[in-house]
Amino acid sequence: MHEIELKFQIPAERLAAVRTELGCLGADLSAPLILQAAYFDTADRKLAQARSALRVRREGDEWVQTLKAAGSHTMVRVEDNQPALPPGEGQALRPDLSRHGEAARQALTHSLGWQPQADPSGERCGLVELYRTDMRRTRARLKVAEGTPHAGVVELALDEGAILAGALREPVRELEIELLSGHPQAVILAGLDWVHRFGLWLDTQTKAHRGDRLARLAATEAPGEHEAAQAPRQVTLARPAKVPAGVSVDQAWRAGLEACLAHLSANMSELATLPSGEGSDLAYEWRRGLRRLKAFARLMAHTSQTWPVEVVSRANSLIRQLGHWRDDEALSWIPSQLLEAGGPSVPVPSAPRPTDLPASAADLARGAQATELCLCLLTALVRSSEDDGETRLPFVPWLHTHLHRQHRVLRRHVREHQRLSEENAHRLRRRLRNLRDVVQLFEAARSPSTFEKTLDEAIAVLGRLQDETVARMRYQAASALDPRALFAAGWLLGRRLHTRAQARRALRRWARCQAPW
Repeated sequence: MHEIELKFQIPAERLAAVRTELGCLGADLSAPLILQAAYFDTADRKLAQARSALRVRREGDEWVQTLKAAGSHTMVRVEDNQPALPPGEGQALRPDLSRHGEAARQALTHSLGWQPQADPSGERCGLVELYRTDMRRTRARLKVAEGTPHAGVVELALDEGAILAGALREPVRELEIELLSGHPQAVILAGLDWVHRFGLWLDTQTKAHRGDRLARLAATEAPGEHEAAQAPRQVTLARPAKVPAGVSVDQAWRAGLEACLAHLSANMSELATLPSGEGSDLAYEWRRGLRRLKAFARLMAHTSQTWPVEVVSRANSLIRQLGHWRDDEALSWIPSQLLEAGGPSVPVPSAPRPTDLPASAADLARGAQATELCLCLLTALVRSSEDDGETRLPFVPWLHTHLHRQHRVLRRHVREHQRLSEENAHRLRRRLRNLRDVVQLFEAARSPSTFEKTLDEAIAVLGRLQDETVARMRYQAASALDPRALFAAGWLLGRRLHTRAQARRALRRWARCQAPW
C-alpha cells in the first residue's frame, strides 16, 4: 500500500509547545507509544541504494515487520506492514522476508537478488542489523479543511527519541503528518499551519537514511562515548527527469517537477541539520536547484499546466539570499592574487546585508520560506494528478522546437554583442545557464557532447567576468575610506580586457557547435 505523509523537524525550544498542542487535540501525553526498531540491510547497502528500508519494530506489545520504498515524490511512500514474531529467549532479532505481500516481495527480489523458492525467509540474502531506533510516539487526529474539496483527516505523530548505531546516538524530534482519509491536500494544509505556528521545517530524510549514515560513521569511529555525533553530510546532485519515450507535455511537466523537488528538498533537508555557518557546498547545490526550477518554470510557462504564483517569487527570494553568502565565497581568491601582484591584500568589502537575511544558509533552510516553497510544489503535483484535461501534445518534438528557437536567439545575441558590455554579459550568462538547466533536466543531449562542454566553458568565464565586476565595484565604493582599495579596483580594471577576450573566444567556440537536437 501507499502512505501519504510529510515529516517535519521541530526546533528544540518549540518541542514543549508542540507536545502541549497535541494534548489539546486529545493525545494522551502520559502514555506515549514505545517504538523500538531494528533496521536491516546488506553490508554493501543494497536496500539503501534502492531507496528502501526494512525494519522489525516493537510497537507496545506487538511486533511488526515493515518494508518501505520510495514513491513518485517526497509525499508518497510505498509501505508494507506485516505481523512479526518476537525473538526467542537469547536469540537475535531477524527479519522473515516471506511475510511480505506480492508487491513488497517483488521489490525485495529486485533490490536484494532474493530467490523466494530457494530461500523462503531470506536467510541467505546477507541481511544484518545496522542500527536501531528508540522512540516515544504521541498521536492525535485532526480534521482539516472541513466543508471544502480538500477536506481530510490526518494523524499527527510526534516522535521523540534517538537513532542508535554502535556507540553513536543521534537525537530525534520530529512530527509526521499522515493522511488517514480524504484529500491529499489536507496533509499539506495541516503542515503549513504547523510550520507557521511552531517554526517546523520540512525534512525529506527518512530515519533509515539518517540511520544508515550514522551506521557508516560508527564503523569508522573509535570506541567511546559519543552522545551526539555528526554524520558526514551528503550533497545531492541534480538528476534528470524520468521521461519515457512518447510522453506528453503534461506528463513531462510532472516528471520535471518531481525531479526538481527531489533535488531541492534533499539538499535543503541536509543543510537544515547542520549548525549555523556550515554547509556551503549544500547551499551552493540548493541554489543551483532553485535556478533549475526557475528555468523549468520558464520552459513550461505557456503550457496548460499552471504554476502556483508563489513558486517563482519564493525561489527568487531564496536565490537572492543564498547569493549573499555565495558572492563572498566566490570572491575570496582576490586578496591573495592582489598580494602576488605586488599590492596590499585587501579583503573584498561585503555587500550591505539584506534586512531579511537569516544568520546563515542553514538557518534559511530551517525557515518557513524554504518549506513553503516545497509545499507549493507538492500542491502543484497533487492538483496535476487530478487533472482530467491532460493534453496529448508529444513532449520531445515540442522541447526540441523550444530549444532550437532559444539556441538561435542566443547565437544571434553572441554575434551582435561582440563588445560584451557588463550588462549584456550578465544577461547572456543567465540565459545560457537557463538553456543548460533545461538541457540537463530532460537530457536533451543524450551523450556528452562538445556543445555541452563549450557551453559550460562559456558560462564559467562569464561568471568570472561577473565576479570581477562585482568585486571592482565594491572596491571602488570603499576607496574613499580605504585608499588601498583603489589599487584593488585598478588591478581588477586592468584584468577586464583580458577576461572579456577569454569570454568572447569561449562564446564563439560554443556558437560554432552543432546543437544536439
